[in-house]
Amino acid sequence: MDRVVSPIHDLAELLSGRAQPVVIPERLAPSASYDLRYRIAVIAAAFEIHAKPFGVSGQRRISAGRLKLLQFVARRPWLIEMVRDWSGSQHDAQLAMTASQRLRRGFLGDQMHEDVIEFLVARGVFVRLGGHIVSDSMAFLMQVYSGVVDENLFPAERDVLQELLDVKITNDMLEGW
Repeated sequence: MDRVVSPIHDLAELLSGRAQPVVIPERLAPSASYDLRYRIAVIAAAFEIHAKPFGVSGQRRISAGRLKLLQFVARRPWLIEMVRDWSGSQHDAQLAMTASQRLRRGFLGDQMHEDVIEFLVARGVFVRLGGHIVSDSMAFLMQVYSGVVDENLFPAERDVLQELLDVKITNDMLEGW
């Protein structure tokens, strides 16, 4: 009598020791920049730390450009000095343009941020209101942010976001973003 071998049985045999994983240390690991959970955690932290109360229903909001800049810099802590210089040069238009040029180029190209925001809007976490991002589901953001803090995840990103509270980011800096 012929025995019927199922695909599951074949897979179990392969995984029982005959198939060996191949590890190539020279291969680059995928960037965390493309990890949806990481990006949501950083956006939640930026929103929780920087958003302001809005309306009477307990909602909070932040400028879409400001949120994009904050999360961009939080993921690249070495840029905080560049943001400080840019902020400090606002009295001189020529100096402000020079100080921000490289930062603007990288910041404007961050399409992943826009995609994550659209995902969060589709999930009902955020609502776009003009040039602002408004919380529509604070429970989700608070849960994500609390989890990040409780597990001490992404301390460098959270430290940068705290430091950015002391940097004046004007609407003129964000104009056109």
